[in-house]
Amino acid sequence: MPASPDTEVIEGPSSSRVDGDASNLPSRDSPEPHQTDMEGHYVGPSSGVSFLLRIQKRLHESIAFPLNTPIFSFGDAPLPESDPSFLLLPSKNEAKELVNRYFDFAFPTHRFLYQPQVECWLDELYKRLLEPHSLGPGERTIRALLLMVFAQASQYKPESGNNLEDSRMRSVAILPLPLFHSDLSSCNSAVYFGAAEHHLAAETGPIRVTSVQTRLAQCFYLLSQSRINHCWSLFGTTARLAIAIGLHRKRRREHPNTVNLIEQECSKRVFWCAYSLDNYLSAALGRPRIFHDDEIDQEFPEIAEDRQITLTSILPPTSSSQSIMLAPVYHAKLSRIISGVLHDLYGIQRSTLAVQASAAARYAAEMAQWRKELSEFVDLPNVNLLKITYQRQYTVLNLAFYHAQILLYRPFLLKGFTLLSKGPSRRNDKLQGAIDQNIKSCLEAAMKVVAIVHDLSTNGKMYRAFWFTHYYAFSAIVILYVHYIRSRSRQSTTDADLAYYMAGKQGQDDLASCGSQTSFSQRYVMVLEELRKEAHKTIIQGNQESVDPPPTNRPDSGATERGTSRPEELGQLRNITDSQEIGGYPAVSGRLDDIAGSVQVSYHGVQPASSFQFPSGPQESDVGSLQGISPESYVADLASWGEFDSLAATGLGDFGNLFPFDVPPGLDG
Repeated sequence: MPASPDTEVIEGPSSSRVDGDASNLPSRDSPEPHQTDMEGHYVGPSSGVSFLLRIQKRLHESIAFPLNTPIFSFGDAPLPESDPSFLLLPSKNEAKELVNRYFDFAFPTHRFLYQPQVECWLDELYKRLLEPHSLGPGERTIRALLLMVFAQASQYKPESGNNLEDSRMRSVAILPLPLFHSDLSSCNSAVYFGAAEHHLAAETGPIRVTSVQTRLAQCFYLLSQSRINHCWSLFGTTARLAIAIGLHRKRRREHPNTVNLIEQECSKRVFWCAYSLDNYLSAALGRPRIFHDDEIDQEFPEIAEDRQITLTSILPPTSSSQSIMLAPVYHAKLSRIISGVLHDLYGIQRSTLAVQASAAARYAAEMAQWRKELSEFVDLPNVNLLKITYQRQYTVLNLAFYHAQILLYRPFLLKGFTLLSKGPSRRNDKLQGAIDQNIKSCLEAAMKVVAIVHDLSTNGKMYRAFWFTHYYAFSAIVILYVHYIRSRSRQSTTDADLAYYMAGKQGQDDLASCGSQTSFSQRYVMVLEELRKEAHKTIIQGNQESVDPPPTNRPDSGATERGTSRPEELGQLRNITDSQEIGGYPAVSGRLDDIAGSVQVSYHGVQPASSFQFPSGPQESDVGSLQGISPESYVADLASWGEFDSLAATGLGDFGNLFPFDVPPGLDG
């Protein structure tokens, strides 16, 4: 008998059930040969879709998905419940500390608020606590915005945060909503979020810039709470509110004397932060974006400190130090490049491999120019002496840059498989050489990401609310594991490949130390563990092939680095994986480039791929023909990185579109 609607949870994907009996579900390591997907398609044991279904089952075994959850947040981690009619407000001094923490640390590059204005609103809020009054137009939104600043900042309090000065205030009432007290110790970020929601639900009047700012702050908060589906739903409303008041368009200049420059700069800032989030949500969820570049002409914000901006003018800088707004503007510029990458390399309109490779070379050149313009900052050898905001900007920009390179190059990681099925030829050799260069650049970027994450973890600078960092790390580790499986299937494993595997394992270990059981980081670790097990299987497969060598006519022209499987390598990896099976990880020194056999990686950016004239070649849809190459090469059957990322983030997936389909004329090589 099925459970009642109020208690029923999804324990596993129905697509992986056999004869309706959950006890017949295949083990994680041995998928049942007769699995089908949600639409009834046959899924073979070596299929990449079978692997995805197994991951989905693993997530559903570990995380409950109550069916009475609203559709807008189904699959998300739960938020603590709170009574929005009763709120414990921090003392004014504590509130000021939270505002400072928000601007100094929480949002180093997504700076869509104007600090003097927020401080003014804060003073006004506490001044009116003892003056019961009706809330005027826009006041609810301002209070909701302040509450979201508190919510975000409270997640990033330093260790000394519990010792923040607490000048007590007596309980007072804000009419009509809600009742405020002063003890922050019993109030957490979710309570602030709930109170902000309560205010926004009663918002009236026209759409204001603050309406967009507050909801965008909520979107970022929801990501920090591992509620990506809720975030995506709310962001749809937020983005359309921004479009409704024209934030995507530049301001007309007919009457410059009537322009409020503070509001104008806030409009630019909030739009470009929303634009950036739109791209990241699209990449992480594999879903279409809301903003389209051909409909946008908004200018980038001015590179000026908040206190330089007045109602009527932007004052000249008073010092020669780097502006706090330099990093946010360049993050927006990088996001503009990422937008092109998502459009040209991840869109549903498939172009030839030659066109994709040409686009990759073009965007690589743009990224190289972006980094060159910022090299004096992002390539600093040591930033420990800089103030905390600059340290955070340095880390965020480097992570964002290397992740952008991963997005650019990773589609070619799987395309290397497709050429194996075609057999050696002059055209394939030429094309494979170009693809290998892109793969090498992708691996270098992935190594840099895991190195940065390891440094953050080692030095206690990794916060559970760092969703973007967790997402960057996951994307990088997947690249390292998939490459190892790829190299094993090609019989070309080298010491460098071993270094990639070990770096990925270290990154997985670092990621495992962050977050609760339902957080993004732990979901990512579950997915990575399944992928690591597949890498482990290739060790056994390689050992068997060392006894029974493959035929000499096996295509090997696409190897990134030549090499053979060696008994000592197999023994070393077996020792590593044996230790992992009992819950331990291999001991790794503080620097990833100290790992035995690791490749030396430059931390000053990756040179753009050279411009090649490529012939048209096979596409990702060709991977269905790879089933007979080797069991481990099923990874090539992952037809879309978007579905893979989305599954890891949400635990949900519909894989019917991952099956081979007819390739349009001209795209089959």
